[in-house]
Amino acid sequence: MSHRFANLRKSFLKAAFPLTVIGLLAGCTTMPPRDSYVVFFQHDSVKLDDVGQQVVKQAADAALSMHASHVYVLGSAEKEGDSAQLKDLATTRALEVVELLELDGIDPNLISKDKVPLKDVDDSVLAYRRVSIKIAR
Repeated sequence: MSHRFANLRKSFLKAAFPLTVIGLLAGCTTMPPRDSYVVFFQHDSVKLDDVGQQVVKQAADAALSMHASHVYVLGSAEKEGDSAQLKDLATTRALEVVELLELDGIDPNLISKDKVPLKDVDDSVLAYRRVSIKIAR
């Protein structure tokens, strides 16, 4: 009887474990929205992939739910190369994010965009291909 009970218990635990994990993960979705988001671009690219677009959507949803007073969009580009081209790349990346935020319902009057000064960006190749979104309450 105890062997049968042990097998029954093991079967129950195997069946219940995925449901428990799903329940815990569902609880994560009820966390309050963040006030900072970052999206990354491919080298020399100004278009976001699907993951980047989802992050911008999350930022827009957070800004709307927090009734943001302002949304700051800060673009960056690599630090090696022609400075004028890099400035344009950073600005264009920021504009791509601004456009997506507006499509996701953010009032254009609440959005400011700028490029990140090189001294303010982490010293890594990936860090230079990002756009940061900061939400002010």
